Amino acid sequence: MTKQIPLGYKQTKVGIIPEDWEVVKLGDIGKSIIGLTYSPDDVVDKNTGTLVLRSSNIQNNKLTYLDNVYVNKKLKSSDLTQPNDILICARNGSQNLIGKCAYISKEHSGTAFGAFMSIYRSKYNPYIFQFFQTNAYKKMVTTNLGATINQITSKDLNAFKLPFPPLKEQEKIAEILSTWDDAIAKQEQLIEQKQVFKKGIMQQLFSQKLRFKGDNSNDYPAWDYLELSDLLTYKQPTKYLVS
Repeated sequence: MTKQIPLGYKQTKVGIIPEDWEVVKLGDIGKSIIGLTYSPDDVVDKNTGTLVLRSSNIQNNKLTYLDNVYVNKKLKSSDLTQPNDILICARNGSQNLIGKCAYISKEHSGTAFGAFMSIYRSKYNPYIFQFFQTNAYKKMVTTNLGATINQITSKDLNAFKLPFPPLKEQEKIAEILSTWDDAIAKQEQLIEQKQVFKKGIMQQLFSQKLRFKGDNSNDYPAWDYLELSDLLTYKQPTKYLVS
């Protein structure tokens, strides 16, 4: 059965898209750059080297700096990130990490990136970064994984096809989605703060440093201390020992 194409749309290799959109390959509108190779002898302390971004520096499509490596090595300009680059995990022992990415802002640019990473660079990256968070992109990554090595090569990445709106529409799409990204990030920070507050309250409550009074304004009775065996009956689920 032929799928009905709405008026003003067209059928393409990436699906049904508006008539004024195109289908492009990433290699036609930008380039991917493989990261820096370094040895253990190149690794130095923070104050004497250049930060090398690795897969552990990407969490939830954002840069994080909890596990950093610094190197003292002569670097070319192509070894350093630029504003609006997209950092991509291109190779990793864990298949689930391949393709994860983060956007490089101006204040976070100028760092190096490791050999298992790739940078995608184009003037359309605000839109492309949002595309990299879609199921369509994740499916392409999974399809192109190596048979024996968990990786996507520059050749693979450059061959990825995506729907490509006019520039003004790209900018609007990126603006709307990045606004939602910011709102989600703020909500996540609020949740983290509430979780920390809850842990503090729990510590005070279970240590009895914080006590409440009953409806009659009298103190509750002192707590009893029991062993779990006084409260629970354990039944071995099988005849085998459970470790």
